[in-house]
Formats: sequence, C-alpha cells, structure tokens
Amino acid sequence: MTGDFDHNRDEEKALVQKFEDSLKANLDLFFDEEQLEDIIRYYFDASKYKKALKASDLALEKFPFSIEIKLLKAQSLIFNDELEEGMEILEQINNISPNNEEIVLALSNGYLLSGSPKEAIQLLENFLPLADDKAEVYYSLGNFYRADGQVKNAIQAYKEAVKLRINHEDALFQLAMITEEEGSFDEILDFYKEFIDQDPYSAGAWYNLGVVYNRLGRFEEAIHAYDYALLIDDTFASAYFNLGNAYMNTKQFDLALEAYQNTINCEGANAENCCYLAAAYEKLDQIDQAFKYFKKSAKLDPEYDDAWFGLGMCMLKKDKFFEAIHYFKKAINLGVENANYWVGLADAEYNLGNLHASSEAYEEAINLEPGIMEAYVNLSIIYFDQNRFEEAVDVLKEGIEELPEEAELYYRLVVYFIKTGKYKEAFSFLENALTLNFERHELLYELMPEIRHQTSIYKIIAQYKDGSAKE
Repeated sequence: MTGDFDHNRDEEKALVQKFEDSLKANLDLFFDEEQLEDIIRYYFDASKYKKALKASDLALEKFPFSIEIKLLKAQSLIFNDELEEGMEILEQINNISPNNEEIVLALSNGYLLSGSPKEAIQLLENFLPLADDKAEVYYSLGNFYRADGQVKNAIQAYKEAVKLRINHEDALFQLAMITEEEGSFDEILDFYKEFIDQDPYSAGAWYNLGVVYNRLGRFEEAIHAYDYALLIDDTFASAYFNLGNAYMNTKQFDLALEAYQNTINCEGANAENCCYLAAAYEKLDQIDQAFKYFKKSAKLDPEYDDAWFGLGMCMLKKDKFFEAIHYFKKAINLGVENANYWVGLADAEYNLGNLHASSEAYEEAINLEPGIMEAYVNLSIIYFDQNRFEEAVDVLKEGIEELPEEAELYYRLVVYFIKTGKYKEAFSFLENALTLNFERHELLYELMPEIRHQTSIYKIIAQYKDGSAKE
C-alpha cells in the first residue's frame, strides 16, 4: 500500500478545526504541548507549510523551551524557502540536544537542500553508530548518496535499511526506482533471493521480491511471490493489495476482486482500497457494485480524486451523462492534472451534444498527456463533423507523431483525405497503414463503405494482402 491508514484522522481533523476556529474567533483556548505538536505535524504532512509555521510560532509563545516545537518550526521554515533561518534553529537545538536523532536527520536534510550533500553524508556517517533507528539513517544516507551521484553506495544503503526493516516502504520504493533507472535488475533480484535463502519464511522478503517483479512487468512471477508471502502471513494487507494489482495487470479481474476484498478484511476500509475494489467491479461490468465502492471511497476521503473519476465512469457506462459530468468535474476541481479525467468529461459532453465543451476537454487532455489514442480520434471526429477538415487532419497527424505504430490513426486519415478529395495524400497514408497492420484495413469499410467500390484503393489493398508489397 502507499501508506498505513490513519485511524486517528478524524480526531486530528477535529483538533485542527478547533484550533482554526479559535484563531478566527480570537479565542485563547488552551492546547497542551502534545496537541500543538500534532496540529503542526498535521499541517506539515498536508504540505501546508505556511500554516505549520504560523502554528509553530503560536505554540512557541506557550512553550518557548520545547525542543520538539522548535524542530517543527525549523522544518516549516525550510519548506517555506527560509532555509537560512531554519538551519540556524537546527544548529542551535543540535547544540542543546546533541545526538537527537530527529534533529540530526532534519539537519542533514537541510544540508542537502542547501546544496551540500557531502556535508549531509558526513554528518550521518558519523552519527550512524549512535542511531537508535539505523534503518531510517541508512535510508537517508541512500538519498544523499544518490543526490551526490554515488549510485552504488545508495543501493547498498537502501539494502541495509531493508535488512534492518524488511518492510521499509520508502527504501523499497527507491530500490525499485534505481532498478528501473540503472537497469540493475539482476542485482536487486539476487538481493531478495539471497534474503529468502537465508530466511525462506520471511513474508516481507517474498513480498519485496514480488514488488521488483511487478516493476519489471513480470506479473505472473510477482503473483507467485505474493502468494508465498500470504502463505506465510495471511494477514499481510499490502501483499493482498499488490496481488490485486498484479491480477488487474493480467486481466484476472475476479481474482483481483478477491485480493482487494482480503485487503479490506485485513486492514479495514480506506479510500484507496475501496477505490481499487470498485475498479475491479467496474472491469467485471458490475457497475452498481463499482459505484457503491467508489462512493464509499469518496466518503472516506472527499479529496481522493480517483474515486470521483470512478463515479464518473460508472455514470458514463450507465448513459447518465449529466451525473457523469458532475463527478468528472469534481475530480478535475481537486487540482489534479490528469488527462484521463478530461477524456471522461469530453466523452460525457459529446454524448450530450455539447461539441464545443467536448472538443475543449479533449484538447486539454492532449495538452496534459500527449499519446492518449481516444483523445486524438474523438477530437478529429468532432472537427470533421463540423467541417473543420484541416484541424481534423492536423489532430490525427499530431497523434501519429506521438503514436507512430497506431495503424487506426493512418486509416482514419486516409478516409479524411478521400472525403476532401486529396487522393495523393490518401494513397501515401494508406500504404503506411497497410504496412503497419494490414488486418485493420477493414476499418476503412466501417468508416466509409463506398471505398469497397473504389478501384484504385482496392488495388493498393490487394497488393498488400499477402505481404508482397511490404518490402
């Protein structure tokens, strides 16, 4: 999973709301030191650094000698681009409370942000023998080595973090990223296999092996590894969740559904696992069940944009286009630049006959993420139906630049050229299309049945029938 579900989230939100209400009403309500720390951390975790800084200043008025609040203020300053002042506070409290692990880690991060990775590395290498949480120090060292271009040292540091804490999610993620970037697949796989040889009953080691296989697109091997992890520990929620993902990637949607349900059974319902369960129901065309769980996901976390998008897709499949537009806009308004959300909105608008709104949404999708086939095809259809022939052609040509192996784009372009009397261009693109995928030439007859009776087109197609013209 991407992170543990926080069962105290509602309590934290209530505490923060009480704090904000007191500020608005100018009330001097009492909050103890621990509550103020929780409030600052809440803002910090939500990337609301200005609010975190303001809360830190107010907290220090009440508890001026609190090392923990000073540490939080320093970190808030750093993330508000006030690096120098933040580092000054960290240096001060490091002198007051030397060898405090949280301070040392914050100070080392400050060095990295100030462009001094070697100083950060030196600090942590010296501190490592004294550290209580060596796994976290190794993980930070891995990040600093990586920032300094020391990839081998970074890999070793991440490995040490995993050895100490087999389910260190961040270290596992970084190892997977390095695997992709450096092509060090065998090295990482051998590391986990060696781990398994030493302890074949380590559910975490089998799980990690599955993560790497999944990254490599070797989904069947990933499924095998996750299954072993679950044989050892049948309450391993993350293994069930990733198993579900692997089944989705292999289009085994019924098994994915079961895996996601087991995830919920193990860890309780949260926005993420409900959304993935809903997606499996959607793939199985059980739209009512999909809608139910997308709705539950959105209720658990109203800012979880994937859930709103899923609700939109359910309404789209039920031909409830007004409702679909509502949900797609909810997803988009969360500030997420996701091209698929715009494609969904465009589809719904098109079905309602709102061609202008639909074309604008397809254009936005293409701007956000060039390479979505549906966006090019559907936008070209809208333009062509509006007699905007040049724009229709330009859209398909843009699509071909992004997706040069997609024969459908060429075949559609052939039809557009024929309909506008540009036969030379049509023949040229037809030859390209036939070379790419001869079987798809049936699309021509679907789009323009009268083509069957055009001798010149038929002759070109006949030349490619047995592959004789491909050389």
